Amino acid sequence: MVAKIADVGQIKPVLDAGINLDKFNDQDARMIFEYVVSYYKNRKTMGNIPTRDLIEEAFPTVDLPKPDRLKLSAAVEEFLNHDVKARLAKLVDKMAEWQDVPEKILPEAAKEINALMRDKRVSVDIVVAHSLKAVAKAYEESKNRQTLKGIPYPWKLLNNETQGMLDGEYIIFYGRPKSLKTWLALHVMVYAYDYANRRILIYTREMSPEQMMNRCICLILGAPYEAYKKGYLHKIPHPYGGTMEDAFYGLMSTMREDEKGLVSLKSGKNKSLIITSDRQDVRGGGVSGLRRKIEDHEPDIVLADAVYLMRNDRKGVRSVKWDDQAAISQDLKEVAQDFNIPVVVTNQANRISEGKKGESASNMAFSDAYAQDCDLGIEILKKRIDREHNELALAITASREVNMAGFAIHGNPGNDFSVLKRPLVDQHGQPVKSTKTGKQTMVPVVFDEISEVVSFFKKDKDEDKIKAGIDVNAVHASINKNRKGKCD
Repeated sequence: MVAKIADVGQIKPVLDAGINLDKFNDQDARMIFEYVVSYYKNRKTMGNIPTRDLIEEAFPTVDLPKPDRLKLSAAVEEFLNHDVKARLAKLVDKMAEWQDVPEKILPEAAKEINALMRDKRVSVDIVVAHSLKAVAKAYEESKNRQTLKGIPYPWKLLNNETQGMLDGEYIIFYGRPKSLKTWLALHVMVYAYDYANRRILIYTREMSPEQMMNRCICLILGAPYEAYKKGYLHKIPHPYGGTMEDAFYGLMSTMREDEKGLVSLKSGKNKSLIITSDRQDVRGGGVSGLRRKIEDHEPDIVLADAVYLMRNDRKGVRSVKWDDQAAISQDLKEVAQDFNIPVVVTNQANRISEGKKGESASNMAFSDAYAQDCDLGIEILKKRIDREHNELALAITASREVNMAGFAIHGNPGNDFSVLKRPLVDQHGQPVKSTKTGKQTMVPVVFDEISEVVSFFKKDKDEDKIKAGIDVNAVHASINKNRKGKCD
């Protein structure tokens, strides 16, 4: 099994079949399998399967069997059959030992046979006592920050909280119009493609595939979208030398070959960035159409942009009524679970959210089903700095795992969605400097409470007033005075 994984460069079908550490009786095979799983989850080697050479270098005393023509699916079936035969052989030996006391062995034999029958059925039942090695390994992975369970987000802060985008998760980025939610979702997808070597499917209902492609190219390059759109990449220096235009033409010549060299964990196909739309299909636009696209391309992760524009397949209508939108959300959740891949979508925030920044998932527009169905909901709140620069607060409004209210990032289309940092100060408000460099220590902008998200925007309003020569303290004192004795 471990030799076959190395030969075909796939491991996800093996894991999906329920094969874990506890299934391996041979100690060497178990150690190699553990090494392979850790390798493809490691942040530095994310999305890759170690070659035979790497395995033999790590385990020089182990002789791997020679490559054969058996497909991975057949190897998985043979492995599972071998597991059943081994358990039956053990049961036969035990029955022979206890044949003189059938009243004791028969109940145990019946129990084991029922367990074998259960395991042969297609299901997701987990018997914890039979998976203890896998449980221990999962804990060690959580303890080891170098590994991730899912496809990584572009931000370490969020990965530490979530362990990445996990199989079967339904994730929603939402915000008011022009809040850069599509840009942000594309940034997440391009990072999964470029850094984690995944096969990406981007399904667009609002923008054209060509527009989405241009944005993806900018995100891969790290180039300002304005410079790309207006054709002056040659004036923008690249961090590693030359210009952004040099990097652009370099990408054009190497992208296809780079994809051929890296194989997807999920499907066995090359990593790829696929953008699709079915606007020309009069019967398209629904979740069933998205399902067909997933079956065609077998991606590791999907982005559905502007889900509120999709069609409710149950009625055959496109509508923003709450019941139609609820059906779309429920069907998208089922897509994530049926294909066992993360599904990321973008949605609108309602108008009320402008006065209740990031307070709750009720800010999601059209239907409360989006908030109920999603595994993670992030509201995007934009703060404009100037024509080309923005700051974004990512307020985590719906989550089963995350314990922070959110964090802030730069929001510069095409070239910078990195975490925003601010100077570290001590309890007296004094700047803290590094003992090594003597420079100001900078820390990520993290929101522990939702009130900090509101303050993130309030501070700017005060700064604008100060620049205009207004006494901010006097203004706040007047507001507080007027509030006394009045109910909200």
